[in-house]
Amino acid sequence: MHEDLFIDALVGNPSALSLRAEKLILSRVDGKAVVVCRNLAVEQFARMGLCEVAPENKPRPGSYRYWGGEKFDQLYTSFRQVTWSVTWNDHRLTVVHLEWENGCGGDHRDWVIADSLEIAEEFILDVSRKTHAPGNAILVFSGGRWNRSESLYTATQSASFEDLVLADDLKATIRDDFKAFLQSEDRYIRLGISWRRGALLIGPPGNGKTHCVRALVKELAVSSLYVQSLSHQQYTPEQLWHQIFDRARGLRPCVLVLEDLDSLVTAENRSFFLNQLDGFEQNHGLIVLATTNHPDRIDSAIIDRPSRFDRKYHFNLPDFDERMVYLRNWQEQLADETNWSRDELETIAIACEGFSFAYLKELVISSLMKWMQDSSESFASTMASQASVLGGQMKTEATAEAHRHERPLPSTRKR
Repeated sequence: MHEDLFIDALVGNPSALSLRAEKLILSRVDGKAVVVCRNLAVEQFARMGLCEVAPENKPRPGSYRYWGGEKFDQLYTSFRQVTWSVTWNDHRLTVVHLEWENGCGGDHRDWVIADSLEIAEEFILDVSRKTHAPGNAILVFSGGRWNRSESLYTATQSASFEDLVLADDLKATIRDDFKAFLQSEDRYIRLGISWRRGALLIGPPGNGKTHCVRALVKELAVSSLYVQSLSHQQYTPEQLWHQIFDRARGLRPCVLVLEDLDSLVTAENRSFFLNQLDGFEQNHGLIVLATTNHPDRIDSAIIDRPSRFDRKYHFNLPDFDERMVYLRNWQEQLADETNWSRDELETIAIACEGFSFAYLKELVISSLMKWMQDSSESFASTMASQASVLGGQMKTEATAEAHRHERPLPSTRKR
């Protein structure tokens, strides 16, 4: 066969790019072993202190500089095309990394060049094994691939159940249930019961579902994965669900978070999602935490079958007592600055009927800002007027939401 058969056959196709790159690499390595792979997290491996890397000057790296933001006020470099010089376990290796656009969200490859095939493969295994788990990060799935998010991990670590106001004993029920679950693997196995857990957090937006998920992820202290979207130009939702569950199964025990489940699972991909969710041995040690603002949009095969989401927790709008607890926490923080009296809480709590916790927070913050600009009236009076404004805003939003999802009436025009 002709040496360039595949390159010639794929001429004009983006797949030929990696073949051409490999041919160029092989022509310049003086008989060294070359192994091609994908998703080799060499930079992360180096940040973990497990190897040393430095970009070579020739060929000149394809990179760009970006600002790290106010918290990390410096310039960082991101490489799209680079040749890394690597020192690992007393071995010197070279890793060529290429990224390119292909009209379907882009593609990438890594070529590991070493003195022997054995060294190259041992290096790839070591990098893959030790960077597979997220560590001090959360794996976020978006654009058809997993990315480590240290910022989301930091936000999760700052979440606390102590800051969450929930009805009755719901907070203790959730914490105790999952804590007992993680400690009971041997008992589940002994009884022949699948050691897995699915929980669905249900309720209107702004009532603590996301905060609860973050606090729970922090408390469970196992690897966490978060699905942000299933949109991709090339891969089907079924292929993406396979990637998601495959990665989660490799990290068990772990937490897989599916926020806004009703938008992730559609009629087109529902069957495949259920097949992935129903795995018995495959899902041993897998905790799936899903949230939804619209349970009515979720198929009954998902929401009503206990084996899929065997725990359902309802995060309803806060009642009077819960509003009093939440507002009292703020009053204790702001009393010295605003002269906000505890005796004024009840009137405000009554005026806020129908407010979510998010709207209660907005009431406090917006009232504080308004009062700081004009403190001619009492802080409680400012809150009362702001409660009226926000109440009107809520009605407008509710009407717009209803119009967005109402079905058009069938035409009555005679043909």
